[in-house]
Parts: sequence; C-alpha cells; structure tokens
Amino acid sequence: MARASTPQTEAERRKRSKEVYERAIRAVDFNSGHRQPPLASKPSVVGTLNRAGYNLEEIHRAFAAAQGNGDLFQTTDDEGRTWIGINDRWKLREKIESNLSRVDDPREEPIGLANDRVQQLRLRSENNE
Repeated sequence: MARASTPQTEAERRKRSKEVYERAIRAVDFNSGHRQPPLASKPSVVGTLNRAGYNLEEIHRAFAAAQGNGDLFQTTDDEGRTWIGINDRWKLREKIESNLSRVDDPREEPIGLANDRVQQLRLRSENNE
C-alpha cells in the first residue's frame, strides 16, 4: 500500500496510522514463537512492513506507539541485536514453550530475554493487585 501523492486528510492519516499500528503488532506476533524465537528480530519485522508498503517513519511511529500503549516491548541482547515482542506474559510464555518444543537447538538469548520480560510483567501484575 504505497502512500498517495495527494495530501491526506486528518481522518485518512489517523486511519493509516491505525493500520500500520495493527499490522506492526500482527507482524511481531507472526514472526515469533513456534519454530522461531519467542521474540522477533526488529530489523526483520521492519523489513517485512517496509516491503508491504509502509515507510520507515510510519513503522517507527507505530512501534513507539505500541510500546507506549503496552502492546509491544523492545529489548537488546548482549550482541546489540534488537528484539521486539508481544508485551503479554501469557503470550510470551506460550511462545517460549512452543519454540522449545519445536526446535532442537533453540536460541538461548531471545528465550532468556523473553523470560526476563515475563518475570517483569508478573512482578508488575503482583504489585498492582
């Protein structure tokens, strides 16, 4: 979906922003778990969204909004790679377990980062009760 050359109305801009936001969350969800690590490689997801017709500015705004709203989180591993994940402890646990059950040699670092986030979300939940 390429951006039109005519100026967008405010309603069109909001609709487009919502579309990119929802697509970003789906892309992260789709690119994590099962045979893939429980977190998605951010550069890979950005590339996927960019090839789908979204520009980098839109993608980065969508990620920032999703993180601000608590739908996604971002983390960096010891080698400087950026990972992005669904910010829900139950979904993360499911993604970790599905990856461990389907892969003979799972990537330990993203699993550890996802487990760390599950723990943070669990503690946050307990503190809010």
